[in-house]
Amino acid sequence: MSLVINEFQQPIGLPLPNWQPCSLPQRVILEGRYCQLEPLDAARHGNALWEAWQQAVDNSGWTYLSIGPFSTREAFIDYLHQAASHEDPFHFAVVDKESGQATGTLSLMRIDPNNGTVEEGFVVFSPLLQRSVQATEAHYLLMKYAFETLGFRRYEWKCDSLNAPSRRAALRLGFRYEGLFRNAVIYKQRTRDTAWFSIIADEWPRIKAGFEAWLAGDNFVQGIQKVSLAKLRDTQRTQDTSRGNLTVRSLNAGDLQQWQTLWQGYLTFYESDLPASLSTLTWQRLLDPSEPLNGIAAFDEKGVMLGFTHFVYHRSSWSATHYCYLEDLFTAPDARGAGVARSLIEAVRLQALADNCSRLYWHTHENNTVAQALYDRVATKSGFIQYRKGL
Repeated sequence: MSLVINEFQQPIGLPLPNWQPCSLPQRVILEGRYCQLEPLDAARHGNALWEAWQQAVDNSGWTYLSIGPFSTREAFIDYLHQAASHEDPFHFAVVDKESGQATGTLSLMRIDPNNGTVEEGFVVFSPLLQRSVQATEAHYLLMKYAFETLGFRRYEWKCDSLNAPSRRAALRLGFRYEGLFRNAVIYKQRTRDTAWFSIIADEWPRIKAGFEAWLAGDNFVQGIQKVSLAKLRDTQRTQDTSRGNLTVRSLNAGDLQQWQTLWQGYLTFYESDLPASLSTLTWQRLLDPSEPLNGIAAFDEKGVMLGFTHFVYHRSSWSATHYCYLEDLFTAPDARGAGVARSLIEAVRLQALADNCSRLYWHTHENNTVAQALYDRVATKSGFIQYRKGL
């Protein structure tokens, strides 16, 4: 998260003095190119949904849902009547534009207008809807409604941690994995660890652009995609980056306040709490040319610090020249995915080369999979494992 430093040198969240609660979902139709979302109506949609589910070869589609399977049409329609009567979850039917028939449902749930958060849940897609362009568009239409019409700032996706298809779907749609809530739920007489994913409002413009490029008619040939959704989203990210001017340079005394803000964010990410005196000492060392500790930061065209790295030169028993150890690397959350970390690593590499170092290396936590995805592209994994012993 973005943060500021208060008068007590404590990190706190950004102020939102003008925040107003979000609007609640209404019974409106959300129009798309391939499908439309209609407020669920058991009388209107029930029979079509039941027939769509009869195409399933077994009941595996209900395994990770808290409801179903349903053995009779009557039981299924009764469930739809109950679901349609709820305001939270607020259910929509996904209606195919070509056939005019409902083929699945999804909902907005855990609706928290005061805090601006909402979850997409009860995604019940029949075999006729699964892995189709209509399925992807349905997710897009609901996201767009939540962010742009209702004004939510956080859009969540949660699933059983063992539900691999749901986890893959979340990542494909642009959600960011946030973590695992252990022993979070009991359903169908079994325990569930819940995987959490989210998209926030700052990320929505890029994700929206990826959806719209993927859904465009020229992205399909005989119903087969030409470019994947993830690739189009990455292309949008690259275009966004190229429009900005990134400046990477050594830290100086005027950068203190911005560095403190990101430094606290870095410590928070690693769940660390260092004394203020140690952070002050680190800053002094970064600016002292006689110290082996160095600092580089990346700035946007307005001079806002987007990330930093600290690196240390040290002797080695394996080389006549110094090694360069990249000790800290952090990118502001709202600047991630724009090439900041890659630019910082490259700046350290060039500096180490200029200073005649023979090796640049670093390590990261085994659970930091996002960082590892970048590191695997820009460096070689050494295979060594780090051990520590307290002193």
